[in-house]
Amino acid sequence: MESSGRMNPALVAEVCLPYLLKAQNPDGGWGFRSGMQSRVEPTVWALSALAADPAVALDSNIASRGLRYLSDAQLPDGSWPCWPEIATGSWVTALACLALSPHSDALQTVKRGLHWITSEVPGEARLLRRIVTKFKKNRLASQNDAYFGWSWTPGTASWVEPTSYAVILLRYVAPSLLSPAASRRLRIAESMLFDRMCPGGGWNCGNPVVYGVAGEPQVSPTVWALLALRACRDRIEVQQSLDWLRQASPAVRSPGSLALGLLSLRAYDQPRAPLLETLTAIYNGGDILWNTPEVAWAALALGACPPWLASSVPGVAV
Repeated sequence: MESSGRMNPALVAEVCLPYLLKAQNPDGGWGFRSGMQSRVEPTVWALSALAADPAVALDSNIASRGLRYLSDAQLPDGSWPCWPEIATGSWVTALACLALSPHSDALQTVKRGLHWITSEVPGEARLLRRIVTKFKKNRLASQNDAYFGWSWTPGTASWVEPTSYAVILLRYVAPSLLSPAASRRLRIAESMLFDRMCPGGGWNCGNPVVYGVAGEPQVSPTVWALLALRACRDRIEVQQSLDWLRQASPAVRSPGSLALGLLSLRAYDQPRAPLLETLTAIYNGGDILWNTPEVAWAALALGACPPWLASSVPGVAV
């Protein structure tokens, strides 16, 4: 893992971080764009980007207000909702815990979130769904439902990205915060990610094969799956997926996908010059739709590594 060597510190310091600092709302959170209502997801990414760079003179009040916004947004059951108006927890719970976990005063908040994450199972892992699936003759998809991860919305099917966020979290937090059930969920979730890989490498948002037709990999789910599976970096599936990402890189033009691709290739010490040049040109040209998560991802990809990415990851047999 590349621990130094920031790839474009000037862009981070002069463009990304100033945008994020200015975009913070009075309630301490961030919206998806400057001036929009605060949400958990953009708040997490903004805080992660700001906290990851030791060179930025960050006003502690900015961080404390953002962390307070996240803590106040937690629901009674320990989860976090996607939107403030919703009273049901969701996939952003893993992200909120990831942002709060380095802070000792948020320990109990994180523990409650981890308990919800460990206890929450997707639709295919619930008894009635398992019985129906067992006796269903014609199946549309090829995945093994014995492997499951996490869903976007409670009670629905597992998806690659929310599962990847939860795996990253469970790999990062102190073992003392995890229940015995967390280790089993982690192994099953990692197996689910390998099971959902597209033939030949990479991941998409849904199933790898439907009606016998192979799905097409996409950058975002591939990146998050690769970041979640760093403990298994020597497996052939991971190497195939890195090959796909490298080959797909020259055609990537979205600022968000470029930043995520850089983040993943950086985590695996892979060449990334084409992505770096394209992303830098986009930001230097200023011809983008400013989006808080995308700007934060660019700062994380081009600047100092976030703790959850810089930390070593022990291997686990799956």
